[in-house]
Amino acid sequence: MKTLGIILTTRNLKKRVLSVGVMASAVVLFGANTWAADILTIQGQVSGTAGLTLDSGPVVTAIMSQPGTFGGHAYTSWAVLAQDSTGSIDLFSSSASFGTYVPTVGDVVTATGTYSPYHQIPELATLTSITLNSQGNPVPARPIASVADLNLSLTIPQNLNAYPVEIDNVSIYTDAAATTPATGNFAAANTAFYLKDGGGNIMEMYFWYTSYSCDGAMVGNPIPTGPVDVVGLLSQSGTFGVEVTPYSITSVPEPSSIALAGLGLLGVLAARRRQR
Repeated sequence: MKTLGIILTTRNLKKRVLSVGVMASAVVLFGANTWAADILTIQGQVSGTAGLTLDSGPVVTAIMSQPGTFGGHAYTSWAVLAQDSTGSIDLFSSSASFGTYVPTVGDVVTATGTYSPYHQIPELATLTSITLNSQGNPVPARPIASVADLNLSLTIPQNLNAYPVEIDNVSIYTDAAATTPATGNFAAANTAFYLKDGGGNIMEMYFWYTSYSCDGAMVGNPIPTGPVDVVGLLSQSGTFGVEVTPYSITSVPEPSSIALAGLGLLGVLAARRRQR
């Protein structure tokens, strides 16, 4: 059962252990059973299909998680969002799989792995190789979604799935009815927050401390009061609504004022509800 409100939870049912093949360096090694594909083609495969090579020139748009210690929690995997002309996907794998390659927003990469969707997030995981093709490429504009649109169904829209989605002009609350504004600092624990827009629409923002290092990097920072713009990764499980894991949070300026610095270090890394 999912616990609502400010109660902290590790969502044990959503944890999973990533088993990844080790690769010593970031060099593509094409195996006999690999075949090339774009993101949309990969998303059409059966979960568990291995040997898929994403070589359609996807550009890295966000780094949700990276190995290291953030907010007191040790993360051991990468979660990198990459986008081509057909869609977006999460490249999720261990640090060993990435070898010496350190992903950066704007990189164009080629990767081979197994299609492993998770909570509706399309993922190319258990990577056997990843190669940097070029750096400093233009990054596509992120899609913008409203809380009302995301509440329409339990299915994440294709044009928002695995993208760094922006949800504008919402306030953060601690209860599902969105009556108690969140205060204090982000804690080193998984926490269910709720976003409410000006029309009274509400959705969950899950601070996924044990899974995404970008949330770990927010630990100790003040939870902003008042309107904010949230950029994050959408997910959905069971009968619960679509939720967002924050990648960055930026305070919305009042008229004639200067924008306040956003939380999350404007793209700091996040981690997922998996054991690391």
